[in-house]
Amino acid sequence: MGRPKASQQFIDMLNEALAEEMASIFQYMWDHILARGMESPPIAEKFKELAMTEMRHAYMLAERIDLLGGTPTTKVGEIKVGGDLRQMLEDNLELEYEAIAMYRRLIKQAEQEDDPATRRLLEDILKDTEEHARDLESILGR
Repeated sequence: MGRPKASQQFIDMLNEALAEEMASIFQYMWDHILARGMESPPIAEKFKELAMTEMRHAYMLAERIDLLGGTPTTKVGEIKVGGDLRQMLEDNLELEYEAIAMYRRLIKQAEQEDDPATRRLLEDILKDTEEHARDLESILGR
């Protein structure tokens, strides 16, 4: 049995997700380093933990894109760095909300592509992403 194939549209969508995961890695990593204030140590550690999870997501997406016959992108999405701790949390929560919407679109596309393996991978990433959003909401007191 040969390698699975995907439409160019789906490969492009997956590469967009990969670029956003790469941006998330950098954003969380820099926020981990730049976090200041009395409340920052546990939040900075959370940022580090989230950066590591995003790295795993990026790796999984790159592997899948390659398996589907595409070339994983080397582009990185927009990175928001700086501000006070609250601003960092707000920026990261916005990033997670955008990722949730993106992964929902990708899951629908995987269904249209009749690709259950990629759909399951995307569902796993979506689950993590929703958990990240809940964690950040909790820290922000929402």
